[in-house]
This record gives sequence, structure tokens and C-alpha cells, in this order.
Amino acid sequence: MMADLAKILVVLATIFAGFGSVVVGGGDHLLTILKSAGLDDYLSGRLAGKIDRAVFDAIPRSAPLDALAAGLLYRGLHDAGSQVWAGCGDWLFSAEELRVDRHDAANIDARLRLLPKLVHAITSRGILLVVVPVPDKAEQLEGQLCGLTATASRRRATRWSEAAATLDLLQPDLHQGWPKPGYWRTDTHWDNSGAAFAANAVADVVNGKLGRGSEPIKLVTGQPHQRPGDLARLAGLLDAPRWLGPVVEYAPEIKLDIRRAGGLLDEASAPSVLLAGSSFSLNSSFIEYLQTALGREVGQVSQAGGGFAGALLDVLQQKPAILASTRVVIWELPMRSLVTPLSDAERRMLEADAT
Repeated sequence: MMADLAKILVVLATIFAGFGSVVVGGGDHLLTILKSAGLDDYLSGRLAGKIDRAVFDAIPRSAPLDALAAGLLYRGLHDAGSQVWAGCGDWLFSAEELRVDRHDAANIDARLRLLPKLVHAITSRGILLVVVPVPDKAEQLEGQLCGLTATASRRRATRWSEAAATLDLLQPDLHQGWPKPGYWRTDTHWDNSGAAFAANAVADVVNGKLGRGSEPIKLVTGQPHQRPGDLARLAGLLDAPRWLGPVVEYAPEIKLDIRRAGGLLDEASAPSVLLAGSSFSLNSSFIEYLQTALGREVGQVSQAGGGFAGALLDVLQQKPAILASTRVVIWELPMRSLVTPLSDAERRMLEADAT
């Protein structure tokens, strides 16, 4: 009882501090909000939300107070900031997946012009290319969005499917049989069950062409550890009081036991399978599950923030020698990256082929 009372007093003190700051130091801002409000703002409750946001924004700045304010906004107003959408039941989503921008169509068109060039650059070397388009979390878990739909995600997926069909791409289906949820609540990436499912789906495609490898690779699962989510970090909720922040998640420690033939001084041969992806390929032990399912070691060149084809272009333009001993390239890309601004490397490849 006393603990609950203390929480209420902290909340009230913080709100009054913010309100006092608005009145004393930000009265002009509050007046602007009131003057610009229309009838719809009053009737829909949007005006109250704008005033609440002004109050919380006016709370004096410090790391502990910022975390407290973020927690109060999240728990009290269901507001996770401009970069994160707060769904139902502590499910967080990247606002990037849900937004619509006037440049989206042009960026998708450019990427789909780039797609056959990238495919040719790999397959012309006699390398098997497996493309792994990662569906948006918003699309896979649309029921947890609470008030929004994944229309933008489905639109991107449709455009991709149409382009992929013309190229007869080898790609796994990450929709059929997806092990829901398959994603972390407070992170944009797959959880371990989703990563394992994706890895097995990719391995089915590769093994169907080459047969399963025979390397002695064993998966070892250790104790779970706390896993802070990237979306919780973006929302400023990692340091919020536990009772204000989203649920804490735990991930098992995954390691590989690979027993190679030969002595300690024998030089291991370079992996014949190359994984060129984004942060999805670096998270939730995806590469460990993949190597186990393939029965082959996999070379990792993925890049956090690699977007559509950052890692693949880096190999093609900066490290092409890697491809000399490569039999399979697995190119993983998040579907939301189709609409992000083009990178310099992407522009160079498009411009080089246009001249």
C-alpha cells in the first residue's frame, strides 16, 4: 500500500513540476497550442494530449528525470515518442515500418531497378544466390498494433513479390507457418524462435540445391540473460522505473561447438557460404541456427544498419576476392529498407550501369 502511494506521489510531483515549468517558462508555447487548436482537437481529446506532451517536455532535463518522464508518458499516455509506436500489451514497433512518405515510391522503384543488377553480379560468377526478404514486424504482428494497420508494409511486400517473380528468385517464405510471435516485444528483430524458423527456412532452400553439409556442428544452449530491446532504447525506456517501462525480456545464450578435422596448426578453409545481411543476421543467434541447419560453416559479412544491400555491395565493390571461394551467398534484407533513402553505394551502382 505504501509502495503504491509512493509511486502516485512521484507521478504527481513530476507532473506538477512539468506543469509549473510550462506555466513559468513555457507559457508562450502553451498559449500557442491553445490558439491553434480547432474544434476537432477539443472534441477528439487531441488537445489534452498536446498539453500533456508539453507538460512532460517541460520537465527539467537530467538522465534520471528523462527516464522517469519517458516512463510516465509510456505508461500514462501510451506514448513512446516519435520513433516508436506503442502497441498493445507492451509490444513496441518501429515507426519507420508504419510511416508513409512522398519519396517512398521513388525509392522502391530505384531499389527494384537495382535488384536484377545485384542478382546478376552474384549469379554470373556461378554462385547460388538465396534472397531472404524479412517481413516487417508490423505486418507479422498486425494484431498488436492497437489502432493502426500494416498497410504500408503490405504495399511494399506486394511490390517486392511482383519484382521477385520476374527474376525467379530463390527465397524462403517467412510468412507460412511463422511461429508467432517470433519477434521480441521491445525490439525490432526476431526473437530466438523467429531466428531459428528463418534459419531453417533458408537452410531448406540451400540444402535442396546442394544437399546438407556434413560438418560436425552442434548447437549449445546456455543460461538466459536479460536482453534490452532497441525500440525500448529509442523510446528512452531502458532506464525508466521497472513499474513504468515495458516488460523485461530474456534470451538464452547460444553457442556453436564445431569440431574440425586436423591438428591445431592446420589452416581452416574459408567457408563456402557467405551471409550478407543486416542486423537481423547479427541478432538472436540467427547465424548459429543457420550453420546448424546447413551442416556448414557460414562466413558473416552482415552489417548493422546495412539496410537493403549495404553488406552485399560492400563485398561486390570493396572485397570481391571473398567471392572466389564462395558457393552460396545468402542475402538478407529488411522489407522496410525498400523505402529508405538510397546509399552512396547504391547510387554508384545505378549510375555506373546507366552510363
